[in-house]
Amino acid sequence: MILYTIGHSVVELPSLIATLTEHGVDLVADVRSKPRSRLPQFDQNPLQTAIEMADMRYRFLGDRLGGVPQDPEVARRWKQGHLDPIIVAHLRSTDEWTDGLAEVVRLMQSGGGTAVCLLCSEADPNECHRKAVALDVAELVAGTEIVHLAVARVVAAEVGVQEVML
Repeated sequence: MILYTIGHSVVELPSLIATLTEHGVDLVADVRSKPRSRLPQFDQNPLQTAIEMADMRYRFLGDRLGGVPQDPEVARRWKQGHLDPIIVAHLRSTDEWTDGLAEVVRLMQSGGGTAVCLLCSEADPNECHRKAVALDVAELVAGTEIVHLAVARVVAAEVGVQEVML
């Protein structure tokens, strides 16, 4: 089973949708803490509409798997485009994270295997919490291959699981 990830960054929405459909994505799981963007096409409603018009499903999971911690002390460390190991460790210790991972697993296993793509705003998966989400899901679902997508290219698949992360 493949678990895809993608960061919308500043690409055009039609290019993002094309990349998702080219890889056979069935469901986009939005793991942004807040489903809005300085680019209005990536705010939740227009993004969800575009995804659904392309015959994919959309699910917001940022309330459980978002990268900005709820704890204000830890949240002070957060910076866009920087993956902080202390933040990742904190997120992984929360019940919300555990619940969110279980939901991703459920979505992946529904219907005999749904192609799920984790979406966030950061282009580089090495600087985005979605990589931690993907690695944690891969530990829960044996045989999961993680493929990081980018518009017009594919970043190399992950090798190993936790030894690559932090």
